[in-house]
Amino acid sequence: MRPNKVPSWWNRARYRAYAPVYDWLAWPLEPGRREAMEALAPRPSERTLVLGCGTGLDVRHLPVETPVTLVDAVPSMVRRARRRAAARGMTERARVADARALPFGQNAFDLVLLHSFLSVVAAPVAALRETARVLAPGGRVSIYDKFVPVGTQPSWLRRALNPLAQLFVSDFLCRLEPMLAAAEYEKEAHRRVGLAGVYSATIARPA
Repeated sequence: MRPNKVPSWWNRARYRAYAPVYDWLAWPLEPGRREAMEALAPRPSERTLVLGCGTGLDVRHLPVETPVTLVDAVPSMVRRARRRAAARGMTERARVADARALPFGQNAFDLVLLHSFLSVVAAPVAALRETARVLAPGGRVSIYDKFVPVGTQPSWLRRALNPLAQLFVSDFLCRLEPMLAAAEYEKEAHRRVGLAGVYSATIARPA
């Protein structure tokens, strides 16, 4: 299992710089995000946490009736996400918080979105364990990200790009399955989506 080697302070600094142009940078991921959300089929009644919310691109794919909570470590991202949810007329709350110590009690959410998050956050297994703590029994976790597929080795190009990618974007060599095993999750569904299958959409639950 590969923890992200980029420290939390650098994550906050780089995404604070990216915030004004994040929507433009992330547009190639939107077809895969839409496909992941269609497969997830979120219900209006599900109390939803968007962890690592960025500018709130996920809220466009949630029912407007959804009570949504937006969390990110970067205040400028949270402000943009909150405005996006408010513009849709959604009932929302927004927090700046560390994914390893969420300011919520147990059983607070029915659905947690971890989209383009586990390959970025410095301690992905700790974030998954904290996600399990705030998730209600029977709750679901949606993971949309780029992972090295099971039973394969990363391409030479992926390995060559990773030092710079890890510094400025995210880890290109992450594997999802060891993270889920370490945090005691089970896969419910998994499919390749987006950017010719580089990204995958996974629905998981705490074991």
